[in-house]
Amino acid sequence: MINPHIREQEVQAYSLYVQKCTYKEISQALGITEAQAWRRVLKYARRTKNPYPLPRRNQTGQYMYDLYLNGVSMDDIALLLGVKLIKVYRRMKAYCEAAGKRYPLHDYRGEDAYYLMRDHGMSYQVAAQCVGFTDRSNCYRSVKAFAQKNGLKMPKS
Repeated sequence: MINPHIREQEVQAYSLYVQKCTYKEISQALGITEAQAWRRVLKYARRTKNPYPLPRRNQTGQYMYDLYLNGVSMDDIALLLGVKLIKVYRRMKAYCEAAGKRYPLHDYRGEDAYYLMRDHGMSYQVAAQCVGFTDRSNCYRSVKAFAQKNGLKMPKS
């Protein structure tokens, strides 16, 4: 049910406010004074029980990780939170390490193929298909790099 007391200008003012527009920008867009823009945003928020002032966006690695898993690009996360892209990468990586989660920007196919071959006796060709490699040789190189990096023996094919 639509609240009959809400004016169209209040809806427009609040939608601009949510988009992080300043009261000066809102007043220019709607052709009203800054004080009127502030009052319209406040009235709309109170009548609809929407947040005012807007809560500060969470800049933790968990929030960034969740955004990324929901399909938001790294560039868009940085833009949304107003931080540099490198900070997004670092915070997300630190969160993943602390929480014991897989860092989504790391390629784990070599590691996965290694454990499939070691634990289940799969051949390079079958392991490559299971983890998403296009051919056996790419799988072999990735498994070899993982084994050397971690001081492990190469699994038998």
